[in-house]
Amino acid sequence: MSDRILILVALSVILAMVVGTSLQLRKPQFAPPLNIESMVKASPPRPLEAVASVDADGIAVPFNSRIKRPTLISFWATWCVPCLRELPTVGQFRTMAAAAGIDVLTVSEDKEGAGPPVHLLAEKGLGDLPLVVDADGALAKALGVRGMPTTLIINAKGEEIARMEGEADWGQRSSLDAVIGLLDIGVPTR
Repeated sequence: MSDRILILVALSVILAMVVGTSLQLRKPQFAPPLNIESMVKASPPRPLEAVASVDADGIAVPFNSRIKRPTLISFWATWCVPCLRELPTVGQFRTMAAAAGIDVLTVSEDKEGAGPPVHLLAEKGLGDLPLVVDADGALAKALGVRGMPTTLIINAKGEEIARMEGEADWGQRSSLDAVIGLLDIGVPTR
């Protein structure tokens, strides 16, 4: 009899956890503001690896050849809840950053290939974000990405100058100003 009670108690606890998690995910959640002090600066700047990379259209080129000017690179995955909160702010950053001469590139770590991230970006109205698919994780490994989301700030020479591990709100003007300050490219007129 006591085994049945223990099983019922355990099932009740599991059910309560599942319901609690479900309710928590339904609440609107927002990425925290970018804290520039949380960024790790690369000293000296690290050149990007010439690791093979494939975009959403299946075009394969060395990753470092994708960088033509200063770039914010966002590593994310469809299964990563903090990434899903952060992605819309990366889209907002891209809109602001274009005028400052800064590109945005997203890198999906989904093992299933391009399908899930392409679908999710389209669903969120972010289908215009450039996407590289790192299904085997080789790119993340080569660049020392330890978790997601991770954002790299790359200068015009194709060198990593800073990274942010964890989520942040990239959609604020202060985030763009922080990146411009790191890149030392001057603040564009508003």
